[in-house]
Amino acid sequence: MPARSKAFQRALDAALANRAQREALERTLTRYRQRRAEAFAELDFAALRSDLRRRKEAAIARLPELVERFQREAEAVGATVYLARTAEDARRYVADLVRRHGARLVVKSKSMATEEIQLNEALEHAGARVVETDLGEWIVQLAGERPSHLIGPAIHKSREQIAELFSRVLGRAVPPDPPQLVEVARQELRRAFIEADMGITGANAAVAETGSLVIVTNEGNAELVATLPPVHVAIVGIDKIVPTLDDVPPLLRALPRAGAGQKMTVRVLFLTGPTRTADIEIQLVRGAHGPREQHIVLLDNGRLAAREDPELVEALYCIRCGACSNVCPPYQVVSGHLFGHIYTGPIGLPLTAIHHGLEAVADPQSLCVSCNACETVCPVAIPIPRLILDVRARVAERLGLPFLKRAVLERWSDPPSGDRWARLAALAAAPLADRDGFLRSLPFVDGATSERHLVAPARRPLRDRLRHLALPDALARPAPEPRLAGSQVAGRTVAFFPGCLIDRLLPEMGEATVQVLEACGCRVVFPAEQHCCGLVASNAGDRPHARQLARQTIAVLEQVEADWIVTPSTSCYAAIAQDYQHLFRDEPEWQERAARVATRLVDFVTFLDQVARLGPQRWTRPGPTVTYHDSCQSANALGLREQPRRLLTEVLGCELVEMRESSFCCGFGGTFSLDYPRLSAAILERKVRTAAETGAPIVVADNPGCLMQIRGGLHARGSAQRALHLAELVAERLADLAVPEREAQEASESHASA
Repeated sequence: MPARSKAFQRALDAALANRAQREALERTLTRYRQRRAEAFAELDFAALRSDLRRRKEAAIARLPELVERFQREAEAVGATVYLARTAEDARRYVADLVRRHGARLVVKSKSMATEEIQLNEALEHAGARVVETDLGEWIVQLAGERPSHLIGPAIHKSREQIAELFSRVLGRAVPPDPPQLVEVARQELRRAFIEADMGITGANAAVAETGSLVIVTNEGNAELVATLPPVHVAIVGIDKIVPTLDDVPPLLRALPRAGAGQKMTVRVLFLTGPTRTADIEIQLVRGAHGPREQHIVLLDNGRLAAREDPELVEALYCIRCGACSNVCPPYQVVSGHLFGHIYTGPIGLPLTAIHHGLEAVADPQSLCVSCNACETVCPVAIPIPRLILDVRARVAERLGLPFLKRAVLERWSDPPSGDRWARLAALAAAPLADRDGFLRSLPFVDGATSERHLVAPARRPLRDRLRHLALPDALARPAPEPRLAGSQVAGRTVAFFPGCLIDRLLPEMGEATVQVLEACGCRVVFPAEQHCCGLVASNAGDRPHARQLARQTIAVLEQVEADWIVTPSTSCYAAIAQDYQHLFRDEPEWQERAARVATRLVDFVTFLDQVARLGPQRWTRPGPTVTYHDSCQSANALGLREQPRRLLTEVLGCELVEMRESSFCCGFGGTFSLDYPRLSAAILERKVRTAAETGAPIVVADNPGCLMQIRGGLHARGSAQRALHLAELVAERLADLAVPEREAQEASESHASA
């Protein structure tokens, strides 16, 4: 990704210094996540999202046809429909309406489409006063800001800040009490509804079958905006069009739950043309108690082009629930004013590319930590992380990578060159490391170690320590006798793929993994030619070097004679088993080769749990009390949640104390932690805090990147809490096995038969 702009850096610095905003976001978004989980508890979320995605996918596939039908049906019931190809077209049409009707006061309900086209400024230039009537929108309008969230525009403000704003604008003291703040808004906005010359809304859906608009609200302001003024204008993205009324109920089941943690919103408004009556001699007269005119502006603004773009089309399935923002770690720290352009949050990044271009998204997209949490909660199953990486790759291709990052990736992508540079880096870092192997300061990277110390590169990487396991000699060695009771893999061959973090920075973690695999009775081999899976280049948006590294990894692993290829890095596993399929989508040969390698690849936790199928062991002493951090790739990409917990409690005999929101990101994100060290540390602070709250002396995880990050945070704070890979904990427990191997095997078999 290109070097970020100075203006963006200044805004980032201000956001990181805004402690009140961070506290407001953490408080509110934590509540959102809790309410969402409760709202979906009684539903089959997987089935609901599958159905809704199928409907949205079908609608976008038929989009040109649906646009034509909606226009025909809406005009048949008295609406005027205008198809705006660009934002300028839409602004001009509505501004002309304002001038033609002499509208002096325009009231608006919440609409991201109007934000997208920056309508308010155009209407004010046309001579109208524009009043936002959604409470959150009104707050940010008074503050001279723009919405920071798709659903909660003022989510970044605390009640105290809102009370101070109201007091300043209204010239009277307003207490920071939510019911009183709402009452103030009710009083101040009531007259605007009555006196308005025009009302402008968006729509959550547009039904092609009937020409109807569907608006979902809680506050009741949309009904007043759409029914009291003599002219109603709706700005609707064409991606909101659905074929029939039958497509609306699935949306109504998903949107309130995903967006606000409600089973249903307070109001659902269906509008089909302007108001009319035929009560006098069946003669149709429009403009009964509501608007005499209804104008519907169907907004393209890049949507039809995105429909033809295989990398961006899925962004058009978005229903604007904002759930992805609610689980996004960087968003929780900096808000949507940085994490987005006009459309905010994770989905806002590909939407910005569609509607406002790559330049507008160049800075915000770099804030994505690739934690995958957004995809897990999306009610339409949009692969948002993949879309963001595709946008990042386009930004890198068009605007370029920073010189230093580009140079590093070029050298790293060539294994011999990468090895030389890694060894030189280890030599250079050695004098700077403390006795614990941490770097307390790092030249040329401002703030990188202020709240999190960095693990120094190992002087002797893992590959040097495992030369005795190199092929082909390792295959000639007999498999060791199993020490862990019940192992189902005794005598089998396992190829070890540690990933470059373990190889170069955490070799002891790799040695522990080998020790555990051998305790399962496996013959372990180490392919010496392995280097890097390419995730570091892929996350940087450097697709050419990502493919280069991926090809090298595939070529090495497909030549290995082994029953399984085991990796203790779930990030590497997800990259090879999942990401390669998208990376090589235009190269079917490499895609197929990657798929074949993936059939033998297994992460360490799954290997112990489902392949070795370890059962209870006999220990000489109880296991330690631990808490567990679910790494992003493990929980969000691979669905590993119960498996590590079973290993900890049933196999290792540990007491497990759950931490709050254990799958919330630690803030590592690979080079993200170096690109944005202060933001990374702010995310880490929450993880370290919740881990400390458990009182457990050990934090366990299965991802080396997370452990490096957490260890650095604990070390910087002088904490006695340890952070261990599950492999390291198992290796430590091996000394506590109570019975000889044969007796343990017999006991296990007896237990299994019983």
